[in-house]
Amino acid sequence: MKRIYICMFKEESNSFSPGIMGMEEFRKSIRTGEDLVHPDGRAGQTIRAFVEVLTEKGYTPVGGIGMTAQSGGPVSREVVDYFRENALQRLREAGDVDGLLLYFHGATISEDSDDVCGDLLETFRAVVGQEMPIAVACDMHANVTRRVMAQVDFICGYITYPHADFYETGRRAAQLLCRKLSGETLKTAWVTIPMLAPASGYTTNDPQLHALMQRGHEMVQQGEISDFTIFQAQPWLDVPQIATSVVVTACAERAAKDAAAMLAAGEFTLREVLQGTSMMTLREGIQAALDNPEDRPVILADSADSSGAGSRGDSAVPIAQLLPHRNVLRAAVTVADPAAVDKAFALGVGGRADFWLGGTLAPRLTQPVLVEDAVVESLHEGDYVAAGPAEKGMTFHIGPCAVLRAGKIRILVIRSGQTERDIQFFRGFGIEPADCRLVCVKACASFRASYEGVAAQIHTVATPGSAGHVLTELPYTRLPQPLYPFQQIDESHISQPVCLR
Repeated sequence: MKRIYICMFKEESNSFSPGIMGMEEFRKSIRTGEDLVHPDGRAGQTIRAFVEVLTEKGYTPVGGIGMTAQSGGPVSREVVDYFRENALQRLREAGDVDGLLLYFHGATISEDSDDVCGDLLETFRAVVGQEMPIAVACDMHANVTRRVMAQVDFICGYITYPHADFYETGRRAAQLLCRKLSGETLKTAWVTIPMLAPASGYTTNDPQLHALMQRGHEMVQQGEISDFTIFQAQPWLDVPQIATSVVVTACAERAAKDAAAMLAAGEFTLREVLQGTSMMTLREGIQAALDNPEDRPVILADSADSSGAGSRGDSAVPIAQLLPHRNVLRAAVTVADPAAVDKAFALGVGGRADFWLGGTLAPRLTQPVLVEDAVVESLHEGDYVAAGPAEKGMTFHIGPCAVLRAGKIRILVIRSGQTERDIQFFRGFGIEPADCRLVCVKACASFRASYEGVAAQIHTVATPGSAGHVLTELPYTRLPQPLYPFQQIDESHISQPVCLR
């Protein structure tokens, strides 16, 4: 019976987010051995998909180590070394294995490296040799470098944004690995387009990008290719090797290359569209909520401070602009401020005080805001169960948190920035978004799948933060050239498709 070794390392880095992501950010997530590959899916939907496909094929999943953290700044040397050493030790202890299935984010940098995933894949390849197949599942925003492609047989990324296909992506990667192990010839082609787009500027439901994605799906359904991903790349990486990538797997090298070139040409034509439209000001967004005639909320996306994009989640700018309307506008908003959480717990439920909120984790970007006469409405340990569609049923632990009430504004105060894409992020702590007139979510686009059913309007608003929407206004210093939107490009800048393995 064939045995497949499984590992997971996930953190999406943002070069502009202050601080280093150390072991403290990863420690609670660590799973090893059977705990990582348990069939109940405790390690997430992608790993569960790995396990289910392998089991269906009669293969044995062998658990290595899994480590994940919230998106943030570069990871520490200690974190990378810990993962590498434990992954290799467990690989040695596993004995003979027939393949590797890895789940990486794909856009991780460290204090030492611009390409952590490339580093790790080179390490794995050096240990297992050139013949053993390696398949990787990644985020759509992976930065797929030549070093990565030189080591992997297959790399499959999410093909929905908002991401709703964690499970399906795991199945795709596992199935390709199994097909190769069964003797099929499969070739993977890679093309790069020197362009970036803000993650707040598009979704795969937008008509033009949807049409391009649909062409890829049709080629899979018709048997022309086996798999494809358009990797949009994490745009807030300031590194010398970065680009949008198209990866296609097919039975024949020519078919893989032709399809990759066609999809890359289509992506190139969307380079302006993917930048998104001009945003409302925060003031305009609040006015839209005040003027909204429907009994449903206006959702404002504070994308620049999105923890899912690597920001710290501590901007209180939305709170500052909501305060003049505290007695008339039912609103829900969040901010990361550990000292304020501690103060709320010291006061207890019903306690009343003035609170300085925000500006503590990324003080060079925003300043604290004074919220006078706030009441501690509730205190929580920080567990909620996601409603989905992404990660439906998974339990998230965000740590001790407090709900403050300032007039009709309810502020969920958390200790550190967290992914806010699921509507249960508020509901789990007693705030019902559907009862509000305005909800401010720190997210780029991932929240839309959860909120569109309750929203009267959804707007991304211009706010400060390390995941700013207008890329040309951010302080990049290391990017390659040419790279759109910083420089103009034409079709000649699209790379020729290559198969590196």
